[in-house]
Amino acid sequence: MKRLLSLLILAVLLLSCSEETNRPFRDCAGCPELILLEGGSFMRGAEMDDPAADESERPRHEVTIEKPFAIATRHTTVQDYAAFTAATGHETRPGCYTLTDEGWRMDGSASWRAPGFPQTPLDPVVCVSWHDATAYAAWISARSGKAYRLPSEAEWEFAARGGIAEGNFWGSDTQICAWANVNDITAKNKTAKAAENCTDGFLYTSPVDHFRPNPFGIHNAIGNAWVWLADCWQGGYSTSPRDGSAHRAENCGRRVLRGGSWTDTPGPVRIGARENRPPQGRYAIAGFRLARDAD
Repeated sequence: MKRLLSLLILAVLLLSCSEETNRPFRDCAGCPELILLEGGSFMRGAEMDDPAADESERPRHEVTIEKPFAIATRHTTVQDYAAFTAATGHETRPGCYTLTDEGWRMDGSASWRAPGFPQTPLDPVVCVSWHDATAYAAWISARSGKAYRLPSEAEWEFAARGGIAEGNFWGSDTQICAWANVNDITAKNKTAKAAENCTDGFLYTSPVDHFRPNPFGIHNAIGNAWVWLADCWQGGYSTSPRDGSAHRAENCGRRVLRGGSWTDTPGPVRIGARENRPPQGRYAIAGFRLARDAD
């Protein structure tokens, strides 16, 4: 009888832990909604015979994230960033690579307030640099008393995959438009010459919670806007950390972005795709989401 009672108590504790792990929460009013992930192992990188991958995605290797972490369920929005600039006076300089009548160009008048296309307050903020993103993280840290930061590349991929070991969590490529704002038929012949074979209904960015979340509850795990990550770019995974931490380097000239955006060359859309840009750069396809270590 005592053994049965002990087992029942253990089961309740495990269920409670699972519920806490999967329940979104906030550290303060105005803080991002987070979800706690316990970590684990996954295979990162592309096989040698993957025709859609490039050398930056190799070699394929195992990553083990040993420490639990919390990650925002959504991109930081225009509304969120506006509150930050109003509270701090942070100056985000104008000038952003955006879509002009001549194609993708640096537009000296474009900014996060006017990225070259209309946005709602709940769209992801874009035209912000890596430095802008880390300044926002510092502001949220001061407000909440928690150490917010950009996710590492490994943390981002672990969260984005949603527990799916191979392939994409959305299934076939024609289903991607139910889960993500990508370069779809809506954009064909308007901003692109080719497209994913589906319709998501948006020509530019979309509200951050419009599409279905992945199995972990992460919205826009793929698509809408690339996200700046903590890692310094390297052209492959040969020397990247295997413990889930970010790749660090002094005088880092380029930072990693992951996740894809509303306008990318059809690949098809893949979680494994990587990008890199100078940290001072601002782009109409790039924003960010935050993370922090678990308590």
